[in-house]
Amino acid sequence: MKWLFLFIMSSMLGLGCANCQKIQQQFDTCQTTLTDQDFIIKKQESTLRQNDQKIAELKETIATMESDIAELNRKLKISSSEKGRYDDRLKSITFSVRKFIKKQIQDNRTFLTDIAMDDFIGNELIKREHSGESGIFIVDVSHPVPGSGQINGIGGYFSGSADMIVKLLRPVGKNYVVTYEKKLAVKTDRTGKHYIDFDNPLIVEKNDVIAYYFPKTVNVPYDSGIGTTAYSKMKSDKFKQGGPVEADDIWHKGETLRKYSLSYYGIFNTKPKAMHLNLNKIENLGKWDTMAK
Repeated sequence: MKWLFLFIMSSMLGLGCANCQKIQQQFDTCQTTLTDQDFIIKKQESTLRQNDQKIAELKETIATMESDIAELNRKLKISSSEKGRYDDRLKSITFSVRKFIKKQIQDNRTFLTDIAMDDFIGNELIKREHSGESGIFIVDVSHPVPGSGQINGIGGYFSGSADMIVKLLRPVGKNYVVTYEKKLAVKTDRTGKHYIDFDNPLIVEKNDVIAYYFPKTVNVPYDSGIGTTAYSKMKSDKFKQGGPVEADDIWHKGETLRKYSLSYYGIFNTKPKAMHLNLNKIENLGKWDTMAK
């Protein structure tokens, strides 16, 4: 019995020592793991501190850049303000100069006409019997361009404001081609002669024809029974720049003759007719003079 008891006790002690070793091994493993985790945490904390330092440096850089941007915006605002004042001043001077020159041209128009610097071609700008229609296309075939040169503007006797489109028709055989068109607006509350200068001269060739389209109220008077039949009612503009205009679209048989108070003016290369002397007559005069002696 005694030996049996000692055997059991020895066995239990042996098992206890084995469990202690196993527990010690697990403890050592946990201790190593904790040490490694402490190292990783410290490393991550170091990385976080470095990142915090970089963030602080970036914030400082951003603050400096914001200060620089604010200063640049301040200088840019000053420069823009100065440039705006300069542009306004330049525009004001340019507008005043153009207005002065235009007024001088208008004030001296009669003088220019008298010395033949501008040729005025078309009908007389006078008050006539009829007016008030709308949507009229008028082709001034009675007054073709007399020679190559430039048209500087158009004139008319207007009874009120009017919108119009001036067209240049170039002959191609019996028909025409629209080589140019320009929209004009006459703003006036005064009845009488009005001249509208083109922004840029219109370069023309001999025998070109000027046409006028009034999409709304014409406000230019005409006389009936005199002039030509080269006009037609046209609700919308169907003769665009670059397009053809056939002779049948201009001339209308059976229409009543009309003459509108419209004209154009410019400078044209027209040579005066030279005086040709007949040499035979000169020789004959010489013979008669000799016989008389």
